[in-house]
Amino acid sequence: MELILLQDVKNVGQRGDVVSVRAGYARNFLVPRKLGVLADRSNRQFVEEHRARSQERKAKEKEQWQTKAKSLASLKLVIAAQSGSQGKLFGSVTSADIAHALAEQGWTLEKKQIHLKEPIRTVGTFAISLDLYPEVKSQISVQVVEKS
Repeated sequence: MELILLQDVKNVGQRGDVVSVRAGYARNFLVPRKLGVLADRSNRQFVEEHRARSQERKAKEKEQWQTKAKSLASLKLVIAAQSGSQGKLFGSVTSADIAHALAEQGWTLEKKQIHLKEPIRTVGTFAISLDLYPEVKSQISVQVVEKS
């Protein structure tokens, strides 16, 4: 029996896939739990239209993130932190601190989008990579200065 999956099902397929499963599995498990629908002509057409709209929306979102990535690349962020005499910080600058500093300048990014190999513990200028959207990456320059 062929079904169109409405949600991801482990060991069967992902949402939108047309899969062939045993009739009992479809009737007793997948269809009653609304995990799949019968793969008839109208349902296939609906899924194809939905997939096309989804791809258009994702392309627009990717384009928007690419323009944001270009403007973020020219951004230089300055973070003031308390430090000792040799330039070592009391504490560290983390991705959460960078996200907060970006939010103060009008950029809303989650801390998981900011990639630090390890927290910044010294005064200086650092290149930080950002993972904005699938296949859209950027870098910003973060300058950590002594708080006076």
